[in-house]
Amino acid sequence: MKKIIIALFIVLVFSNVDTKSQIRTTREIPSLKIKNDDGRQDNVVLADLKVEVAIFGNIAKTTMTMVFENKTNRDLEGELTFPMPEGVSVSGYALDINGKLRQAVAVDKNKGTEVFESIETHRVDPGLLEKVEGNNFRTRIYPLPANGKRTIQISYSENLTTESDQARYYYLPLTYTAAIHNFALDIHVLQDSHKPDFTEKPDGSLAFSQHNNNYTASLRKQHFQSQRNLVILLPTDSKESSGLFQTNHDKTFYFLANASINSVKPTQKKWGDTIGIIWDRSLSTKNRAIEKELALLDLFFKDNPNMQVEMGLLDIQFVKGPTFQVRQGNWDELKSYLKQMDYDGGTDYSQIKPGVIKASNYLLFTDGLSTFGQSEITLENPVYCITSSSGSDYGILKEIAQKHSGKMINLTNVSVNQAYHNLNTIDLLYLGIKEHNDFDEVYPKKGTPIQANFSIAGIGKYLGLKQLTLLVGDGQHTPKEVSIALHQDHGEIDLQQIWAQKKIEALDLQYDNNREEIETLGKQFGIVTRNTSLIVLETVEDYIRYAITPPAELLPQFNALKKEHAIEREERVANLLDKAENSAEELRSWWNTDFRAKKKYPQRDTQIEPTDYMAVEEIATGVVPVTPVPSRASASPVATTRAEELRSSDAASEKRISVVGNSNTAKAATSELAMATTSDDVLHESVVVQSLEEPVAGVPTGNSIDNIRGKISIPDIKEDQAYLKELDQSKDPYKSYLQLRNQYMGTPTFYFDVANFFYKRGNKQKAVLILSALADLQIENADLYKTISYKLREWGDYDKALFITAKVLKWRPMDPQSHRDYALVLQDKGMFKEALEQLYGILTQSYSPEAADRDEGIEETLLMEINNLIKANKAASSKVAVNKKLIADLPVDIRVVINWNSQNTDIDLWVTDPNGEKCFYSNPATAIGGRLSNDFTGGYGPEQFLLKKALHGTYKIEVDFYNDNSLTLAGPAAVMAEIYTYYSSGKQERKIVTIYLDRNKERNVGIGEFSFQ
Repeated sequence: MKKIIIALFIVLVFSNVDTKSQIRTTREIPSLKIKNDDGRQDNVVLADLKVEVAIFGNIAKTTMTMVFENKTNRDLEGELTFPMPEGVSVSGYALDINGKLRQAVAVDKNKGTEVFESIETHRVDPGLLEKVEGNNFRTRIYPLPANGKRTIQISYSENLTTESDQARYYYLPLTYTAAIHNFALDIHVLQDSHKPDFTEKPDGSLAFSQHNNNYTASLRKQHFQSQRNLVILLPTDSKESSGLFQTNHDKTFYFLANASINSVKPTQKKWGDTIGIIWDRSLSTKNRAIEKELALLDLFFKDNPNMQVEMGLLDIQFVKGPTFQVRQGNWDELKSYLKQMDYDGGTDYSQIKPGVIKASNYLLFTDGLSTFGQSEITLENPVYCITSSSGSDYGILKEIAQKHSGKMINLTNVSVNQAYHNLNTIDLLYLGIKEHNDFDEVYPKKGTPIQANFSIAGIGKYLGLKQLTLLVGDGQHTPKEVSIALHQDHGEIDLQQIWAQKKIEALDLQYDNNREEIETLGKQFGIVTRNTSLIVLETVEDYIRYAITPPAELLPQFNALKKEHAIEREERVANLLDKAENSAEELRSWWNTDFRAKKKYPQRDTQIEPTDYMAVEEIATGVVPVTPVPSRASASPVATTRAEELRSSDAASEKRISVVGNSNTAKAATSELAMATTSDDVLHESVVVQSLEEPVAGVPTGNSIDNIRGKISIPDIKEDQAYLKELDQSKDPYKSYLQLRNQYMGTPTFYFDVANFFYKRGNKQKAVLILSALADLQIENADLYKTISYKLREWGDYDKALFITAKVLKWRPMDPQSHRDYALVLQDKGMFKEALEQLYGILTQSYSPEAADRDEGIEETLLMEINNLIKANKAASSKVAVNKKLIADLPVDIRVVINWNSQNTDIDLWVTDPNGEKCFYSNPATAIGGRLSNDFTGGYGPEQFLLKKALHGTYKIEVDFYNDNSLTLAGPAAVMAEIYTYYSSGKQERKIVTIYLDRNKERNVGIGEFSFQ
């Protein structure tokens, strides 16, 4: 099955030049992904860049204003991703609207996604910046206008860590892949007693000038391409401590204090004679700074020259590796082993349990991203989490280390020497403020481990407080006092926002317990958190419609329009219960309709004009035929070519099929073939109802129904990719896969196909490992996770499928399909009560008008599944209050359901019966009683086919990729079909098949057959 992959190219905003040294941090570059069809990397360029840097003590705020230019003749879509180091939080976001930058406001993350997607369907200019897993931030840019420009501004703050040379370093990558037309750089270092310096700078003319204790440097260039980055050295000393405060309206004040305690010598850590090394070998860690990790181990074994090393290997499993003996500091064998490591698959921290390896301490080398299982480990001895990836989830790593009496070591923002010093010493503790009655809400919290140079922020209870005294120590001896004078600041640094960031960082260690408070802080102070995003809307009317308070510039107009009730607020759809009741009634009516065969008698030949066909049909049958209401141009089920020709290219403008109409259509329709032709065969016959006792060849009546047995057949879908042929001919297919992977690293279908390859050959373990790599391709990508869940269900791995569907539900709770996917896996696992609660909950929650319209008709599929659960497990159903009007016993011989992973995609289900009549979007009700649910043209499905009683013969199941209006980066659509015989009868059987469909090539693909004999 050929697949043409959507070409994605990545415009690197900064080149990934290795500047790692003992004083330079590892900083991953921002990247812009463009949906494109020709792969050219110069279609979108970074035309202008303005960087503003403000530094106070160990806090640095950076504002980047970027202008992207689209050089093509069509609108494009981009997704800009910022991987941020530890301590960095995005606190400002703006997007150009009508040529002027508009500041974003904070909203609940789920609401932000829902509003953004509602508005983008109208192809206007909303902007959304969100935090995704790890410390990664992303924003979508749409549209990048044809031959036009878009401007984005992002601000973030970071903590600068003191190195072993008693200096702090500010680092910014500036080596661009192409020249920038206009480049500007402004640096301000505030109230520093030491003059800063450059250890690396983009241009020789850049220099600091002094104004009292403030230092500034500026650079302006045109057509500028730097070969160097920006590294600022900020000297410190052991006596340097300083503080700032900003007053509030209620006479309280926010303060930020920087403290230096180098005179206090920390205690050295004792490691014993056995160490456990847990090495994350998942795909997401493939590009971490392995050399820095090895350099850290080199220092470790110099200080601990005789040790036994127990290796543990982590991906979606945790297995014991070799045992190494390090003698006299020689660890070459271990180093060689680590350098030759293969990286593949996702990560499951929950697999790390006692008994696999045993050691007195563990060094866990990972990135904090548990993409294939829960983020919790259970070990009995201290765990030290070590990361060298700037896309890491630092909160998770800190939480793991804290729970296991260890610490988190971050190699991305300090030198290897400093990192080893942090690893090899027992931390000092911040023990509070001596004048604790004068200050409130101080962060970090009392008892938090600190380094020799650290900062705290809090709230002073009243004005007039000019000094505070910090207490530090080891918690066992008398604490050391550090006095800090507070000086008034006039707004160079936003102290309240820094305080809020520090509080959020402290609360994030217990995220589940502090979720609501984190959200409140994010909204109040405009900070992007795990559950708050920053959003920009195009018009003030949009802010009113979606009940979002706008930025200050729009508040007067917002308040005036709101007071006048000039703009209606969005009316959410309260629930789907009324629609579900109507669907239940329709399903009962359909199920009780008699669709049994009618005997045909010969009729004398008469000449009738084709225009009188409908009248003849009425005379012959006694029923006025009802033509199915098409959602698109009608088509004959036996004339596929003609059907495709009649289709409209713009599915979004077409009407949908009304599910309510299906029952009446089913009663009157004979077949679409009859309605599309005027052949003599049709005109020579009349139809009368046959008595129930009278047998008809090939048609089940009476007890003969029980003699028919249905069987599901899934065909082998042809796979003709070159890489599969190469694997098939290889003596070591897995090794060949690793070699081929470099050519297809970002291509989802490659992993999907190769996973299938290994599964078909009986190697399920390798198949699941390769499939799990999809989770590491793109951060927090629901489309890819849906694909994984489909395949896991097909393979019967329900435990993993439950985790994956729960992740999608967490990311996209606004989608009914997220709840449904999760519920069906709960049912697979035998958790019937929980499954029923999820399915019924879909009908009782509220939806945006756009989502309700997109998913119109989902109630019919849900009703079949709810009643199936109730019938299968009455004990579970008795514990869930379900509207009695929705309960119905509806067993059917045939049921097929498809859904897909990509939004704004139209996949069609076709089922052709033994008579040759096709049930599809234009013919949703067939003569023998086949019933197709609503035609989903913009969501994830589902589409459902039902047949109460099956005829003898073969039924063909096909899926058709009709249209795609999506602007996503995930590639072709993955389709899952659940195929049942005797659904809800007490003897139902099911098979699941999952395939990838290419939007250009794969039309009416056969995925299965029913055979009733």
